[in-house]
Amino acid sequence: MAQTLTRRAIGAAALAAAPALLPSPARAQAAPLQFGVMPNVSPRVLLTQYQPFRAFLEQDLARPVEVVTAPGLAPFHERTVAGAYGLVVTAANLGRLAQVDAGLRPFAIYEPRIPGLLVTHRDRPITDITAIRGRQVAMTNPQSLVALKFIHWARAAGIRIGQDATAVHARNEDSLAQLLTGPATPLAVMSRGEFNAIGPAVRDTLVIWQQFTAVPGFLLMLGAGMAPEEASRITACVGRFPASEAGRQFFELTGFRGIRPVTEADLAELDDVVEETRNLLRAG
Repeated sequence: MAQTLTRRAIGAAALAAAPALLPSPARAQAAPLQFGVMPNVSPRVLLTQYQPFRAFLEQDLARPVEVVTAPGLAPFHERTVAGAYGLVVTAANLGRLAQVDAGLRPFAIYEPRIPGLLVTHRDRPITDITAIRGRQVAMTNPQSLVALKFIHWARAAGIRIGQDATAVHARNEDSLAQLLTGPATPLAVMSRGEFNAIGPAVRDTLVIWQQFTAVPGFLLMLGAGMAPEEASRITACVGRFPASEAGRQFFELTGFRGIRPVTEADLAELDDVVEETRNLLRAG
């Protein structure tokens, strides 16, 4: 993803979109909460989707909140473990790695699980995974949990990504769809969120061949150095969010249906991809 939602730019855009929620002079004295959101879709889409969440946090916590992201999963993860964000939404495998390596604290998880989709162009459907042998498969981020699970799934079907087929990476969901217009790339791997974020005119040219997995939803995490009192306030605030009108709007925009406390079983499910995720991030 080539574009970054800078703190100043996205904060200004979000406030302009909701003038009734502009912080009062008293509230403006508090340092803004940096709400880091994983760039799984374009910055434009993220800003729209997270406006209700941002507004609810700002009103409930009585402090400014700035939604920020990065131009890709790797730089976003770097900023996450460096402590750039007080509150973070990230892919489950990246979150587990941030917990293990940097002490971030997962406290909630989105529901439902995220479908991993195999998508083709309507004019060039495939019926067998062996059709990608000697060709390309498109994906936006090789470090994503959906991409990792696809590599495992393809290997079980006899196709080794990087040897039998080449992974080609797109900047965003629109570029991902564009790659399918040529015969060299018969298949794209994407989450349901990425598929839904493609413009309707382009999406109508695509067909979902199959859903090959459903991975754990995004994790909500707190910065490692956050004071206990602040952590309790944010955790309680997020707990109230799903039942609010803002929560309803957020779920309608994103396709998520709930946010619940994360369990040890949720986190343990991710342990088989932690080292692989770490190695992919190091390799860039």
